[in-house]
Amino acid sequence: MTIVGEYEYNTKNMLGHGAFAVVYKGRHRKKPNLQVAIKSIAKKGLIKTQNLLGKEIKILKELTELHHENVVALLDCNETADCVNLVMEYCNGTKD
Repeated sequence: MTIVGEYEYNTKNMLGHGAFAVVYKGRHRKKPNLQVAIKSIAKKGLIKTQNLLGKEIKILKELTELHHENVVALLDCNETADCVNLVMEYCNGTKD
């Protein structure tokens, strides 16, 4: 398991990937039933786009404050030596 603050994920649980990031299905360490999506962005590819990442995080934080049912919430942001991790609300695509 990879630990990201209060959250964890297994690299076997990949939800998707792009040019700079991989998204994993994870969970809260103390509340295992709380599922999250963890976007792991490699710093290696951020040299030219680091400013854009900062803007993305700022926008996600502002949108999270709206508490709107159609906006995915940013729960945590964590930085390691190799990557930036965005912990977001997990959306499974079905309506409860």
